[in-house]
Parts: sequence; C-alpha cells; structure tokens
Amino acid sequence: MPISVVVQNASGGLPTSDDAALWGEELELTFPVLADPSGSFYETWDPAGILPVAFIIDPEGVVAWSEAGGAGGLEEIEAQVTALLGGD
Repeated sequence: MPISVVVQNASGGLPTSDDAALWGEELELTFPVLADPSGSFYETWDPAGILPVAFIIDPEGVVAWSEAGGAGGLEEIEAQVTALLGGD
C-alpha cells in the first residue's frame, strides 16, 4: 500500500494531529495524513533536511528508490513505480 507524507513547513513548529487533519481537508487528500509531533519521522527519513524528499518502499518494506530535492518530479516517480512494477 503506498503512503504519502505531506510536510507543510519543516522549519516551523512540530505539527499536531489537528494540523494533519486540516492539511488533509484543505488539500482534499484521499489517504490518511499523519502528524509527526516528536519530529522523529523527519529526522529518520530526511536527516539532511533537503525538501522535498520522496521514497518508494517495496512490499517487503525496503526502500527501492529515493530522491531528495525533487529534481525528477512526479514524472520521475511515475517512471520508477512503473519500472518496479515490471513495466517499461
């Protein structure tokens, strides 16, 4: 199951569950949006603080691809998912 994490402001205060609910509502997201009030997720997954950062995690829970800085954008993510699924 794919997950998405939305960070509104990584340099501001830590988010609350109310923040996460508001972001999901405002962005009309169709997947769960979680808050990281301790900051531990951010420290683990983006220790260099380079945003945006994207990961593709395979069904076994292993990071199959990652990109920091958003250079490839959505097209690159789509190409990587397609390749990992055995497409092009």
